Amino acid sequence: MMISVRNLDLTINGKTILNDISLDIQPGLWSCLVGPNGAGKTTFLKVLLGSARYSGSVKSDGVEVFRNHKRNVAFVPQQPQIPQGISVSEYVALGRSKRDGWGNESSQSREFIAKVLEQTNLYGMQRQQISQLSGGEMQRTLIARALAQEPDLILLDEPTSALDLHHQIEVLNNLQFLQKQGVTIISTMHDITLAAMYADRIIVMQEGRVLADGASSEIIHSPELRTAFDNRINVYTLDSGRPVVIARKDEKDER
Repeated sequence: MMISVRNLDLTINGKTILNDISLDIQPGLWSCLVGPNGAGKTTFLKVLLGSARYSGSVKSDGVEVFRNHKRNVAFVPQQPQIPQGISVSEYVALGRSKRDGWGNESSQSREFIAKVLEQTNLYGMQRQQISQLSGGEMQRTLIARALAQEPDLILLDEPTSALDLHHQIEVLNNLQFLQKQGVTIISTMHDITLAAMYADRIIVMQEGRVLADGASSEIIHSPELRTAFDNRINVYTLDSGRPVVIARKDEKDER
């Protein structure tokens, strides 16, 4: 699924949220949006989803995203609206509704849902009510629903924000497995070290603009990345060659 963005602008109540963004997102790659809070990352995801009004052009396979109803796109938001009185397995099964219809899952779909529950460490919790889940369990359930959809494109807003380190790696490995099957992934991530570890491409945003865009291995060492964070990060390279990003503590922070 090729995505082409040209001269994208978005203004809300007179405030510019996205400003003159132009880029192409190649199919089958993992692109990660990084930048400080308020940079416009989540809004950009919503534009790519087709749920936010914008000026300019955002095309998916040559069709403007808000008109392309044939796309199979999964979205994992930071703050989802969860229906009450629904179990984990029922919620994950919503990912199959476009294929089978709600409540009419085929035997093949039920087997696939069970596989996804196992992949996301939710198999023993399938009958548990959504309302009883912890933040981390909820995050894994959201991602499980997206995986069950078997999307062509998956958009994720901070997919590891509520997870401990073990489950962060587990979830990201599952997403990487999806990518290897040809799924295009676009995510936001605060953890730039993990972004560089998993994403093929990093897009650095600041105040609604794209400061830098390129291969993760290059962008992680770029001056634009430091600029986006007011030069308050340091990048170190481990003996293995893997970069690690650490926030810098200035002297004034110690007062």
